Amino acid sequence: MASVDVVVPCYNYAHYLEKCIASITSQRDVDVRVLIVDDCSPDNTPEVASRLAAADPRITYVRNPVNLGLIGTANRGVMDWASADYVVLISADDLLTPGALARAAQLMDAHPEIAMTYGLALMMSDEGAPLTPPDVRDAATRIVPGKRFIQEVCAQGNFVPTPCAVMRTSVQHRIGGYDPRFKHTSDIDTWLRAATEGPIGVVNAIQGLYRWHASNMSAAFQRRPIGDRREMIETCRAFLNRYGDKAPEAAAWVEAMERRYGEEAVLVASKSFTSPGDDTWEDSLSFAVQHFPDYRGASTWRTFQVKRALGRKLSTMLQRLADGLRTLAARPPGPAWYDHGERYGWWPENLPAGG
Repeated sequence: MASVDVVVPCYNYAHYLEKCIASITSQRDVDVRVLIVDDCSPDNTPEVASRLAAADPRITYVRNPVNLGLIGTANRGVMDWASADYVVLISADDLLTPGALARAAQLMDAHPEIAMTYGLALMMSDEGAPLTPPDVRDAATRIVPGKRFIQEVCAQGNFVPTPCAVMRTSVQHRIGGYDPRFKHTSDIDTWLRAATEGPIGVVNAIQGLYRWHASNMSAAFQRRPIGDRREMIETCRAFLNRYGDKAPEAAAWVEAMERRYGEEAVLVASKSFTSPGDDTWEDSLSFAVQHFPDYRGASTWRTFQVKRALGRKLSTMLQRLADGLRTLAARPPGPAWYDHGERYGWWPENLPAGG
């Protein structure tokens, strides 16, 4: 039976912790251990975590002597503690689905060359009805070559839900822990490094429930017009500097990603310009100038220049008329633009089956 070590960083999430741990300890057909790492939570995390650890010998609870932040806390588990066949990092506000670890372990046991396996997630909000995905025992699988995976990340961004990523522990230890330079994209950096060690497995099943709420560390960051794109570019450049010899084609993929982000930033700037109270257009424009050398030739740039010539007040009025009193920059209401129950993750339909 495969062994899986699950690391659960927790900061101020005592109210979520019990359900998260139950979703892990109830996993079938794997030998599981859990490490709860409390990053000096000011709530009652010590009380809840200590009670859970006392009730189940598979659960260990530790509290950081000082606040280390998410990355330092994660590395304390995946690098300093984990020793099983596989290791998983899951936030205390997320959940695993029934059979998730068994499905991933089965694929990786059958294919020792696989460095990491992930599956799909459902986005979950506190206000939504409970989500209860079934325990799928015959899920389809795929094996994505490492270079193809890197190419898709450059083209799509991060499509691997963190709670659904099962890393081979030996690979995690070879590539090192999560990089503190990339506060918001350390997960992508880790997936890219793993892909240099071997192919990536994919399970076509809901492997986790990914909670999206106002207190998510990434929520406010991703609401910025440019979101995590500056850091994404820095992450991919750092990857090229370190691993470019293993995937020389990646230089062109990263260049295309930069150009795409820059071109989109012109459109974002144009939308922000006609959104009352939104003064982020200058930041978006600066990003576009830096990463999209041909920005002056884009049709979106010409449209933006017309708006600037007309002025914000008149441009906004015309934009509202064109959009039926809705500004182009509007996002759906609420703490996120994800729908409760929305599926998240890339399923490579056109690749050969794994298993």
